[in-house]
Amino acid sequence: MRGDEVGYPAGRMPNDRWPLVFATLALAAGGCGGSDAENGGARTAGTDKPAVTSIEVAELEISGTAVDRFTSCPPAGELGQDWIPKLPAWTPPAKNPNAPPPPPDSPDLPPPIADGRTATEKAIFDTYPEFRKCYQRGLLHDPTQDGHAAVVLRVGPDGHVAAVESYGVCELSSPVVACMKTAAGRLRFEPPAAGAATITIPTVFTTRGGRPHEHPSPNDAYTAAAYVTVESARPELHLCESAARRAGQALQATATFLIDVDAEGKIVHTHIDPWSGNQDLLACAAHAFEKLAFEKPPAGRANILARLSFNPRAGSK
Repeated sequence: MRGDEVGYPAGRMPNDRWPLVFATLALAAGGCGGSDAENGGARTAGTDKPAVTSIEVAELEISGTAVDRFTSCPPAGELGQDWIPKLPAWTPPAKNPNAPPPPPDSPDLPPPIADGRTATEKAIFDTYPEFRKCYQRGLLHDPTQDGHAAVVLRVGPDGHVAAVESYGVCELSSPVVACMKTAAGRLRFEPPAAGAATITIPTVFTTRGGRPHEHPSPNDAYTAAAYVTVESARPELHLCESAARRAGQALQATATFLIDVDAEGKIVHTHIDPWSGNQDLLACAAHAFEKLAFEKPPAGRANILARLSFNPRAGSK
């Protein structure tokens, strides 16, 4: 698929300071961890060294005002492997009797009619031209964009889109994703029979020539799954950011986490270095990461290097 086209594939702040662990050695895959028993106890054939799956997750940007995104996309993983985390439950807000009437339907979007299409099919068809325009405008500012985003619509009882969210965003600029969310928010649907509905539009942008189709390695599949696990911490990370904002604290912080995972996918040790910015914000983020549960590592245990950035300044990579 050409680069100018879009495709659709089938807490609060803790009262106690979390103890940040500062590195005395440079971070490297397999560079730290607990005992062999803590880390699964698997051994590499012919050696006394424990087997390790070592992977790296791209920097996850958390923003209170823009779009959360990974700076690089995960490997493709296995065929059909999901790159969208489990969506949080959503309840439509209570109707405000004093609220103004909703704006009229956009004239360039078809009205909701019963034409046999599912709501998802309608959403994909109706957003295709608008999403393509968003991407083309984005290429004028950054011609290297080649990534994906899942745009999630929360549809209220009247068929209007009450909220638009984005997940799995990688290698796309915030303006492109924000433009897509705005376009999707103008859609109209038949009132959901259940009173509310969630519609997901998975969207992939590719450069000319498409992406190479190679059989993924076990590390590729595990890395792709780790991206999803790390992103599942976003709701708590936003609570951290919101708490810092309410407290009038600095909102910028970055950190590199080296996470040791045992044979069951449980985190047994977390090492943080380097880090910069608001330490309380990073302490809160560390608490959020502590709760993650990764998939079982193919090699018996895993070292996962993950980077996190709160509110990166415009133009930063």
